[in-house]
Formats: sequence, C-alpha cells, structure tokens
Amino acid sequence: MTCDLAWTRLPSLLVLALSLGLGLAACGSGSSNNGGGGPGGRPCGGAGQACCAANTCNSGGCCTGGVCTAGGSLCMGGGTAGTCMNGSCQKDAPDGGGGTVRCGAVGQPCCGGGGGAGNGNSCTAPGAVCQAGAMGAAAMCVACGASGGTCCGGQGANRCTTGLSCQGMTGMETCMACGASGQSCCAGACNAGLGCANPGMNMPRTCMACAAGAACCPGNVCAEGATCTGVMNGMGGMCTACGGSGQACCGGGGGGGFGTCDQGFTCRGGGGGADAGAAPASCQACGASGQPCCAGGGMACDTGLACMGGGGGGGGATTCQPCGGSGQACCANRMCNNGLTCRGPDGGGGGGALSCQ
Repeated sequence: MTCDLAWTRLPSLLVLALSLGLGLAACGSGSSNNGGGGPGGRPCGGAGQACCAANTCNSGGCCTGGVCTAGGSLCMGGGTAGTCMNGSCQKDAPDGGGGTVRCGAVGQPCCGGGGGAGNGNSCTAPGAVCQAGAMGAAAMCVACGASGGTCCGGQGANRCTTGLSCQGMTGMETCMACGASGQSCCAGACNAGLGCANPGMNMPRTCMACAAGAACCPGNVCAEGATCTGVMNGMGGMCTACGGSGQACCGGGGGGGFGTCDQGFTCRGGGGGADAGAAPASCQACGASGQPCCAGGGMACDTGLACMGGGGGGGGATTCQPCGGSGQACCANRMCNNGLTCRGPDGGGGGGALSCQ
C-alpha cells in the first residue's frame, strides 16, 4: 500500500498528538528515510517541487503524488480533485447545496473516496497519512512523522520530520532518531564528524566516528570533508581531509573529474588522458587565467575568460584563457567585447573555431 500526504496548519490539539508520537498503523514503504529536504538535497516545498519532510509544502500548499501544488491551485493526482486550500483539497458538495467537501488533512477523509487506504486514496497536508477505516468505514487522514509515531507516506527523505528516519519491519515502521553515533543514518547522512558506515551483507547502515585522521568506517566510508585513502585489498585505510587546496579529492577521482573539491578548486591528476601517470588526484585552484577550468558549465572560468584546450579527442587538459578581445576566442554564449562579433574563420557563424572579429 502507498499513500501520499501533506498538510500545513495543525490545530493545537493535533500538535499535542504529534508530540505524543501516536503510533497509528498506516500505509507506506519499508525503506528507511529521514526528514531532510527534497530528494538528493534539492529544493523542496515550492509549487512544482518535491514535498519536504513529512510531505510538507510551503504557504498552505498540498502534496499530491509527492509534488507540491500551490494554495489556490487545482489538486491533481494521487486520488485528489478540487482546489488546494491550507493543505486540504476542497470541492463543491455533490448535493449542489452550496457547501464544500474537504479532504487530505488530519481528521478529514482521505482524498479519493473508497473505504481502503490503498484504493487510490491519499492525504495532502503535512504530517498526515491515510489510514484504512475499520469494518469498511471511510479511510481517514491521521497524524504521522513525529518521533515514535507512524511514518508518513511518500518516498525519498520525506517520511518523517527532520532528524528522524522511518525504521522497523515493513508494515510496522515508526519514526525514530537518526544521524547520531550508533543511530541509523538519515537517508545516507550523519551528524558532523560521523560517517554512514556500510558493513555490507544487507546489514543496516549506522553512523560511526570516522572524521579526518581516524580509521575509515566499514565500507571505506568517511565523514563529510574527508575521503578514505590507503585501502589495500579492501581493508585498512585512513580518513584524510579532502576538498581544499592541495588536499585529496573527496570521493577520489581525478582526470575525468569524478572527485569533488571545495568551491574554487577542481580535481586534477591521478587519471587518464593528459593526467595519466600523474600524482594522485588532488584539488587545485581553478578559474583564473592560466588555471584549470573549474567543473560546472558556464562558471568554469572567471569573467572575461573561456575554457579552452582538450580538443581533438585527445583528452588534453583544459585551462582558462582570455576571451572576447579581437582575435581571441568568444566568451560564453558567443559574447565578445563591444564592437566585435563572434564569427567563424569564413566570417560566418560557424565552420571552425569561433573568434571575436
């Protein structure tokens, strides 16, 4: 069974219920997830964005099918129909008497009709999940996401409030603390100085101390800001500070740019192509004239510079070079200094390397 949810404004009695952590049986998957932002750390809560922790949306929006619908807009998907108002989906009463029917918030029927929580029914307000009614009664939205309480529906890192993850056997999951030493990881993340150990063999992942200077956690894992180095035959290794100038690239890599570095640095060396046979990958300053190009599209070089080199399929290194002046390469988006135009060798817009003329 799966249920989608969300809700924005909790009456005071329901806030109390959440704080007591009501353990109500509800529908949801058996995966462990935390209550952080959107999936992968992406923005959440705005219209068209993924729902946030416990399927919360901003400004009275509704969570339908895992995506936020703005207040005042039509609720669509996840068994919903009507207009989103303060987390609930509202529509005119079917008897034509001028009233409205609300669904999707705690204490209201699940949206979608039907008596069972798995029959296309869902909840749309934050902290609400669809629970099947007893003996054929209508499915209702109940509180979820608080510590010790029922996990909310949805997927990703949205089933519990921040600092909690959905843990336990399928069908019996509850929201429990995560991220501290010895606790389950929060969707693969842990508190500062801790790494999400991966012992393998389907054993649960837990947070352990493996910051820079300590031994690597099981699975060659280190806390954020460190990377596991010196591993031999899958064993041993120490966590080394990474990401800064001259430090190892976080996550390894090099050459092809698979490692990551702090802003203003790029991962170079220790790879193939122009970096073959070089020293182990490290973070080097980037973006200024003559320096390597930084990773990441249009911000690869400082203003007035263009990322050049590495042509001919040889995998050569790319560097930041002046652009925009007469005879120089065109800058990003084919821009040139005043009075110059980005043209090809034949004076046109293509057919060879472009330059400012």
